Parts: sequence; C-alpha cells; structure tokens
Amino acid sequence: MKNLIIFISMIFILAFAGCKDKTSKPLVQDDKVELSATNGDKITIKKTANGLQYTSDKALLLTFFTTSCVPCKAQIPHLNNLQAHYADELRIVAVMLDNTTLEEVQSFITDTKIEFIVTYDNNNFKLSATLGNITNVPYTAIYDKNGDYAAHYVGAAPEEMIEADLKRIF
Repeated sequence: MKNLIIFISMIFILAFAGCKDKTSKPLVQDDKVELSATNGDKITIKKTANGLQYTSDKALLLTFFTTSCVPCKAQIPHLNNLQAHYADELRIVAVMLDNTTLEEVQSFITDTKIEFIVTYDNNNFKLSATLGNITNVPYTAIYDKNGDYAAHYVGAAPEEMIEADLKRIF
C-alpha cells in the first residue's frame, strides 16, 4: 500500500508540476515583441496595463514550453482538441523557450502532431521577460479577444479547466 501511495504521488508530481527551463538565454524585457511562427507568420504582441495587444479578433492562449518538457508534450493533444473545437474563437500560440533551430522545431511539431501555431526564435525569450520572466514550463496564459488577461496556469492544466476558463470569455 505504501508503494502504491508513493507511485501515485510521483505520477501526480510529474503530471502537474512544470519543468524548469535550464537552456534559456538571459531574459531581456521589451514592450513590444514580434514573434516568428514556423508557418512564416509574424505575431506582434505588446504588453498593456490589462493584458496584451495583438492583431486578432480571437481570444489568445499562449503556452510556453520546451521540446524536452514531458508535461508540455502531454498537454499537446489537449491543446489540439481545444484549437479544433474553438477554431472560430481561439488562437493558440506555443512559445518555445529552448534554443532550437527552425528545423528542430518543425521536426518536434511533426513528431508531436501539433495543430496550432508555434513560434521559435529569440524573441520568445523577450516575450517571456515582458510577461514576468517565465521560466517554468508549461506556462499557459489566456487573454480574451480584447487582449484582457483572463487566466493562467503553471504546470500542465487539465483540458476541462482550460475549457471552463475559455467559456467564461467567449
């Protein structure tokens, strides 16, 4: 029985604890950040008093993660589900916080079957700094269609919890 409790505790810690990004570069804060997506899009995000300013008429879910983070990888199918279900109202953008090339990120996208936007360059670290020096991943933040902050999660969050918060802002 004691071993079962230890085993369940370990699973819980792995599933809901975040990973500490040990590879990120020194963080530099910037007001306005232009992110490069793997699909060639440029996404400009500016921090405001209540959240973010970005060019979209949809709610925004930013998820910060690394290619080596197990809880991050476990969240991908759930984020794919949310993107598919709320495609008309939601834009999910993954912000990579590790030092990988475009080719490595594209391989990661293929291997993990990501179906949402992924950004990959050094400006990701600037966005992390602008939003409070995010280094623990996964870190997920939700903003409504006006850019106002709605919710955030440190560590892997259940799909149902994210969905409940999304329904509050739609």
